Amino acid sequence: MRVMYFIVKVGGEVKLAVLGSAAGGEGVFHNPLVVMLSVLIFTYFFVKFCGWAKRNTLPAGAKKAIFILTAIGIVGLNVLYYIGNSAISQGNGWSMATYALIGALIWVFVFAYALMTEKAKSE
Repeated sequence: MRVMYFIVKVGGEVKLAVLGSAAGGEGVFHNPLVVMLSVLIFTYFFVKFCGWAKRNTLPAGAKKAIFILTAIGIVGLNVLYYIGNSAISQGNGWSMATYALIGALIWVFVFAYALMTEKAKSE
């Protein structure tokens, strides 16, 4: 699976933007039709994943732990993304922003799984 991200200039600084959330550019990945089709394809797969998750069960304690980790992760991944964009601006590479992006995409699926599963019945 290929994650689409774009390099943009904001106020003279280079930043990482996901799925064309900022200024446009050149090439096939800046074509609005390609971006729209990729969003529709990713949405389709996400809906299929959620449908699969809805048929599963998860203990209430595990769901609660995932929700707490999500709250912490929102702050942590935003800080990591900010540090990554600062590193890009200073010319230190893309690694931190890429880690934040991949971590956030993975966590979206973990959170969606916890949100969509039914609570396991305790006996």
